[in-house]
Amino acid sequence: MPCRISYQDDCVEIESAEELLVALELTPPEVDEELLSQIGEKITEIVTNDEEFLLLLEKIIDTKGASKQPYLRCFGDKLNKVVTKGETLKKSLALLCRPSDQEYFLATLGQSALRKCISNVGDIAEALEWLYGKTDSFFLELIGWDFVIKFINSGACLSTLVKSIELQEARELLAKMGWEKVLECIQSPNDLMYAFIGLSGASDRDLIDKLVEHEKLQHVIPSTQELDKICQRGLSHENALYLRAKYSETKSSV
Repeated sequence: MPCRISYQDDCVEIESAEELLVALELTPPEVDEELLSQIGEKITEIVTNDEEFLLLLEKIIDTKGASKQPYLRCFGDKLNKVVTKGETLKKSLALLCRPSDQEYFLATLGQSALRKCISNVGDIAEALEWLYGKTDSFFLELIGWDFVIKFINSGACLSTLVKSIELQEARELLAKMGWEKVLECIQSPNDLMYAFIGLSGASDRDLIDKLVEHEKLQHVIPSTQELDKICQRGLSHENALYLRAKYSETKSSV
């Protein structure tokens, strides 16, 4: 069904996202919110997919720093019908410049819809890249650490995620994973190098100690050439010296 909107002496019927976009372009930005109030929940009959949602999200209430919540609120609990992909999640967060808008957007989508948007650790990292303030913690708690951890199956995945979060959250991630799960992710020199690149200095040493404790250091680093590569690319000077010392100790005991 078409939706009727009016501005000053003009009244038009809107049947599609394209027509709504034209109407918004022909009226001053300051009346966007008023037009949205006239459309209300009927927006779900006009904006029906991810692409249309993003197109309008970018153009509507386009004043720098302004809240876009009036647009989001029109969708209510049907927001999940037009945010169904990881790419849409990332781009939406990039367009929402206020932490309060981001939090409202995430909370309205809810855990189930957010999880459906996420298919790999890259989707999580890309969403985190655009979150402001404490909204990153809110996002991680909302989707659930158990859900996050199931995507971490290599050193590269661990590094990708750890580099996207704050130090305290990284420590929480390692604690929730447990060192046994962390070590399962590290099966090759590259896995270890990527893990070191993502982790903080203190966690680097913890990881080295756990590899020694579980007698995996020689298995993961089969040659001094690989050891040199890891030390040069993944560790600080001090931690590189520590790794070399532990490597020599374990090699002499074999």
